[in-house]
Order: sequence, then C-alpha cells, then structure tokens
Amino acid sequence: MVDIFSVQLSFLVFEAIFCFLSAFVYFLSKDPVRIRKSVVLSLDMACGFMLLSEYLFYVYMGSTEPMDVLIMAVVNAACYYLILLLMLFYGMFVCVRLFGRFDLKKDMPCRNRIVAFCALDIIGLILVTVSQFTGIYYYFDDSNIYQRGPLFFVSALIPAAGALLIGSVIIQYRKKGSYAQLFVLLSYMILPLIGETIQVLYYGNSLLNICIGLSVLLMFYENMVYKEKEIAKATRTEVRTGLANEHGYIEWLNSMKGNPKLKDYVVVFFDLRKFSDFNRKYGIENGNRILASFGNVMLGHIMDDEILGRQYGNQFVAIVRKEHLNNLLETLKGVDVPFTDIDSDKEIIVTLSARAGVYNIDRTDLDGEDILVFAGQALSAAKSKENDDVVWLTQDLIDEIAARKKLESDIDRGLKTGEFIPFYQPKVNIRTGKMCGAEALSRWHHNGEIVTPGKYIPIMEANETICLLDFCILKSVCEDIKQWIADGIDVPVISVNFSRRNLVDPELANKIDTIVVNAGVPKNLIEIEVTESSDEFSIGVLSNFVKSLHTLGYHVSIDDFGCASSSLMLLREIPFDTLKIDKGFVDHAKNRDITILTHIIKLAFDIDMSIVAEGVELKGQIDTLDSLGVKAIQGFYFDKPLPKEDMTQRLRNPEYSL
Repeated sequence: MVDIFSVQLSFLVFEAIFCFLSAFVYFLSKDPVRIRKSVVLSLDMACGFMLLSEYLFYVYMGSTEPMDVLIMAVVNAACYYLILLLMLFYGMFVCVRLFGRFDLKKDMPCRNRIVAFCALDIIGLILVTVSQFTGIYYYFDDSNIYQRGPLFFVSALIPAAGALLIGSVIIQYRKKGSYAQLFVLLSYMILPLIGETIQVLYYGNSLLNICIGLSVLLMFYENMVYKEKEIAKATRTEVRTGLANEHGYIEWLNSMKGNPKLKDYVVVFFDLRKFSDFNRKYGIENGNRILASFGNVMLGHIMDDEILGRQYGNQFVAIVRKEHLNNLLETLKGVDVPFTDIDSDKEIIVTLSARAGVYNIDRTDLDGEDILVFAGQALSAAKSKENDDVVWLTQDLIDEIAARKKLESDIDRGLKTGEFIPFYQPKVNIRTGKMCGAEALSRWHHNGEIVTPGKYIPIMEANETICLLDFCILKSVCEDIKQWIADGIDVPVISVNFSRRNLVDPELANKIDTIVVNAGVPKNLIEIEVTESSDEFSIGVLSNFVKSLHTLGYHVSIDDFGCASSSLMLLREIPFDTLKIDKGFVDHAKNRDITILTHIIKLAFDIDMSIVAEGVELKGQIDTLDSLGVKAIQGFYFDKPLPKEDMTQRLRNPEYSL
C-alpha cells in the first residue's frame, strides 16, 4: 500500500531541489530584463526554502529533543514568512510580465490594487510575527505537535486575498499574453487555493505548499520559454521603435521564398521628408520620440499578415498586400504623429510625410535581400526626383540603375587613375580689369571627352566619393601652382571647393594643411570654399572647421550665399573671409533682388568680408554690381572654366578688356 505521507515528503524534497536548481540555471542565463531576473530568482529561492522548511517540519514534528523543538519553531515560522514573501514575489512577477515594471508610482497600471496587495502582505508579515509570541496562528503542544490557533483561518485568508487581487489584474490585462501564459500566471491562485481548501478541511495534508511549488515551477518553465522567445524577437526588432529590423523583415521575406502567395505583396521603402527639421526644432531626443510614435501610428495601418520595419535613420520598410497599398501610400502623404516633449512634458502633434519606392513582387525565387535592394533602388529614384513622391520599380528604372552603377564603377576607376582634373575659372577685378583670383572646378576626362560636374557630382555626393574628389582636386591644384611658381608666373589666390560631407572627419583641416605643406605651396595662395546649401552638419562643426583653417593660415569663403535658410546665422556664427553671392541674385535683375542684394553687400562690407559675385554673363550685370560696390566678378562674361594649359596662358596675360 502506498504511504501518502511519504509521497508528500518526496514531493516536498523534489520540488525544493528543483526550485534551487531552477534558480541556479536562471542565474547563469541571460535575461534582457534585469528586474525580471531578480524577481524570478527571488521567487524560486523563496519557494525552495519554503518547501525545504515544510519538509523539515514533518521530519522533526513530534520529537521533544531540545534541538528538534528549536528546529520545529524555526522552520514553521519560516514557512509562514516565506508564503507571504512568495505572494509578494508572485505579484512582482505578474507586474513585470504584464507591464515591464513593479512600483507604486501614479502612472502604474492598477496602482490601487497593487498598493492594497502590498499593504495586505505587510499586515500578514506583522501577524506572523505576533503569532510567534501569542499563538494566534498556531502553537505546539507538550509533544511538540503542531496545533492550529484561533486565527489560523486569517493566515490562510491573507495569501488567498492577495492572490485574488493579483488574479484580477491578470484577468483585466489578459490580452497581453497567450492563453498558456494566462493559465500559468493564474496557476498561483488556482492551485494553492485548491490545495489550501483541502488542507483546511483535512489535517495532515501538505497540499498547499506542494501546489505553490508546482505553480512556481510552472511559472519558471513558462518564463524560460517566454524569455527565449523575447531574445529571439529582440534580434529581429529595432530597439528605438519596436518595429522589425533589417534582419526581421529579411527573415520574413525569406520565409515566403518559393511561396506563390509572395506575389500578393509589395515592398514599400519610404523615407520621411525633411526629418532633420524636426531634429533641429525639437532636439535629437524628441526626434527619437517622434520616430517611435510614428512607428506606433503606422502599425495601425498594417495588417497581421504584413510587416513594418525600420531600416535606419528616418527610413522605413513596409511589406503589405497589394490591395492595401493605396491606403498606405495615401497615409504617407501626411500623417499626424503625437509625442510627449521631453522638456515640457506636453503632448505635441507633428505631421510627417514620406517619399516612397515601391517594388511589386513579381517573382518568388528572389532572396529577401534582393527584394529589398529593388525597393531601395526605387526609393533612391524617388529622392532624386523633386516632384515624385512615389516611384515604382520598372524595367526602365532597372536599366537606369544599371547605367548608374556602371557610371559609379567608372568614377571609382577614374579617381584611382587621375581622370579628374581641375579647370580654373578666373575672378576679375572690374575696377582694374586684372585677374584677382580663380576657382578650381572639377572636370572628368573620361573616354576622350570632358564630362561636366552635373553628370557625376550627384552620384559622388550620394556614395560619399565626393570627399575623395575634393582631395584629388586639391592635390592637382597644388601641383599646378607649384609648377606655375617654378615657371616664374605670378599666381593669384586659387579657391578649392570642399563639400560639407568632409566635415565628418575631425582632422579635415589638418589633412588639407598636410597636402599643401607637402606640395611646398604658400598657404596664402589657397582659399577653401564651402557651400552654404548643405545642412548635413551643424553650424558648430562648420565653425570649428573654419577656425581650424584660420589657425593654420588659410582663408575661407562661403559659396552660394543666399540660397539656404540659415544664411544670416552662418554669418553670425562663422568667421568667413569671403562671401560669394549666389548667381540667382545676379541672374534676376528685379527690384526685389536688387534691394536684397544691396543689403547683403552692405552687411558683408560692414563685417569686413570680401565679396565675389559669380555667374555673371552680361554687361548690365557688371554695371549693377559695380554700382553696388562689388569689385570681384566671376562668370562667362570674362571666361569659362579653363584647363591648365589655357589657364597658364591667361596667367601670363591676366588683363581683361572691360
């Protein structure tokens, strides 16, 4: 016949050992949620000690040896204390699983119930302590046998009430998990209540604590499974927005490879318009909040069998069914996004729109990476076309992209073989008729022809080779100046353009100086020209670059002044030496333009800046500029950009007829 009492003891020992082993395994594992790891470890350890105490209670019960009596007193008190601590850890575990936190702050979900739960637990601990001196919960008779006290039912009622409070929270937020997770969390309420009912009705049964141990082990196992799923999900999730990352949506596409249903989908690669404006206006941290909120808003437009991900920066990817495409594209024309300002804690609503590239998936044999490349190419085309918010990948576009890739390859080869050379456009002093400087402009000597910048500069700016071009031209200019000096030619100041993309390098000024110094060219013959229209880097970065050049002995000019919105800010913050007036002011001889131009020129003179007007082609433009006090003119009226040989002849004869 089976000895029920021995079976109970075996269960207590087995569950205690398993709880300790579980805690050890969990301690060695990695959990991305630190507070959850602490709570699970506390839950397992407390349960292990509680079960072990229960086991020792039955082993030593009835023995009147002094040491055994002491052990009985200690382990029985430990059981009562640990049951209440377990209830507390259980409540913490539930809150962490459902809400990711456990605290009593005002914004904590179900705060009143959690406060009541904690208060109930504290009252329970106090009553257990009182019971040690009064016997209101239990006492031991002369034979060292456990006897229930008059308020024993309270010791059972408090944990039950606490479990019911937490159970109500689980039920209210049941949609936050699966049915299996819901059952496991509720098991701490259901199983012990069943065991406690039996134990209250029938003496000599330890089902309550055995059921608690079983529930804790169930929670441990389910949590391990949940944690592994979380870790796996984290590898496919973008941290800032919670959307799928590149790995996530590529994996999704690859899982559909070969499936005819893949042709039911389109890939939309989209880029938020002018998001840098929001970063400047609200700050980077608020910008991140806007992106996260945008992701949440857009998820409301994505079906369960579709996926939305973030590529990087302000670029996103959506893979949606073809019948939902129009709705998505309509949303991307303008969507209101709320966010909470980090400084004022007020809710602000901004409207975001996007440009999109669309690839209609028409093949099932492509890898996910290739599908994304097609959509990305369509987006690149959309970004290069000012009037097209949406571009579809067509065969013509594929051919255009292939031609562009070939051109990129030719550009890379040309940079390595010296095909990019400087042409020089003179600057003329209209008061003296003499050349007073020149600007070095890049040209590409390719396949026996001279390719103008408009065909290669946009490509080089997109793939960052523009930085290599700038240094290539600077080196060639230094070599030409060195040769002219050696030939006894009087060389004026030569301006060399540097894209703001170069500002990513904090050593840019020193690298420029190294090239000039190594060439043996006087620094006063080199002027570095920076275009105003780019806003990729902050004014502070540009200001530091200009100051570094001044320290090294170079002059700096600002090109295309007046074509961007931050012109006056640049003049206030950055000590440029020369201001080059954007040709747009020179082209249009309207009264409004002349009025603006007059004030720009006066402002420049007042802050001791030199002025150069570029893009001058007509005699009337020269007369207007002359009347406004501008002396240095650059444009086709005097000369187009000249190759080195023609520039050499012009340097030998620098006089122009006005």
